[in-house]
Amino acid sequence: MVREREILGIYLDESKLDVFCLKRQLGKWSSVELPYTFGDTGRSLAEQVKGVLQAIRPSRRRTICLALPRKNLFLRKLSFPQLEPDEAANAVRMGIGLHIHLKPDEIYHDQWAFKRGDETVVLLAYIPRSFLDPILRVVRETGHARSLGPVSPATLGLDILLRSSAEAHLPCISLGRQGDCWIVSLHGVYGWEGSHTISVSGEEDVSIGLQKLAQYLPFPFSKIATAPVYAVGNSVAANLDPPPKDPCNAIKDLLNICGQEGKVTWGLCAASLGLSSYPAISLQKGLRHKPFRLRIKPYQFVVGAVAAAIILTTGIQGLKLQKRIHSIHKMEQEVGELQERLSPMLNTQKQLEQIENQLKDLGDFKVEKPSELKVLKAIAELTPPETWIKSFNIRKGKLKVTAEGGSAVKTMGNWRQTPLFLEVKLISPVTKDRQQRERFTVEMKLVSGKGEASSGN
Repeated sequence: MVREREILGIYLDESKLDVFCLKRQLGKWSSVELPYTFGDTGRSLAEQVKGVLQAIRPSRRRTICLALPRKNLFLRKLSFPQLEPDEAANAVRMGIGLHIHLKPDEIYHDQWAFKRGDETVVLLAYIPRSFLDPILRVVRETGHARSLGPVSPATLGLDILLRSSAEAHLPCISLGRQGDCWIVSLHGVYGWEGSHTISVSGEEDVSIGLQKLAQYLPFPFSKIATAPVYAVGNSVAANLDPPPKDPCNAIKDLLNICGQEGKVTWGLCAASLGLSSYPAISLQKGLRHKPFRLRIKPYQFVVGAVAAAIILTTGIQGLKLQKRIHSIHKMEQEVGELQERLSPMLNTQKQLEQIENQLKDLGDFKVEKPSELKVLKAIAELTPPETWIKSFNIRKGKLKVTAEGGSAVKTMGNWRQTPLFLEVKLISPVTKDRQQRERFTVEMKLVSGKGEASSGN
């Protein structure tokens, strides 16, 4: 965060809230002890949160982060091998009703898309509004609405905490207890990859549950699932060999953040959500927008640097050119006199250039414009048999197709196989009729014979 000087993390445990506070001084975050005690055990979760927030004066320099237990959250992993991460995330968001077991207006949801090797994976998270709405109402009623930050899984906060240190070993997994279940969180090289629960009954060893879970985990987590690297709370007592390490003891530069207890708690994980300006998942109303600096692509930084260098160079040259203004003005007068004498010849030359340009445009049109027959043939050959075209429109070098029938992802993948089409993308939500046939609209650019996007009508 840029403006905030304090982060208040609240782990929403119905039995007892875990509250943690971080403050930034001299550019570094450190834990501080709250001057309040909260003894609201036995009251509803919303009433407990209300008791915490009523004891604190609202401030715009504070961010309030709400961390969710795994049991209140639904997570799904969806694979889109033929789509880029942005395309896959948009496909899930527009077709959210296809991927959840509740009604879209009954949930808050968010998604995080990433690459795992050559595969695009979307991590979809959603939670019933009936769980969050009472808590969000309390935040507004106590005057802290402007301070509300991420509402995210607690294990995502642990992931952000680990990535705040250069000493953390990634990829890794972490192990922590929430109620009656053990929570296994996956921390990949490039981001958080979700969490899983392990129920242990009686004298059953946690390691047995980890071994069972390892069969379903992707590489490299399947190789380290029996030996967790990091722990949350008292999970060091999970009787594992080798035992998991608490990040506060294993990573030196987290000592200031860990607080007096000297160990990672779920409250600290909640506060750690505020260390990121844009967590991967945040379950709030409406579409989230990335901060401006995250929306800028690397090549845009390069272009900006080049533009700044050009402006600087131009300014220096401008100072030098001021000394030559008088001589340049004199030269312009001489050129004007020559132009008057050469005017008839220049007019003839312009007419010749116009004729040459017209001939060139006619030749380029014949070579570069792809024929409608080729486009129709490509669509007919690549469209799966179970899918048919409802509408077909070519205009200004773009083809817009509305199709119905089989899988939209499969159909778009087939269309990408021809060199005639570029930027094959969805421009409408994917819907289904009563026969479960998908209906969707796709737009793609037509490619000329030279491999460039066509710009003609």
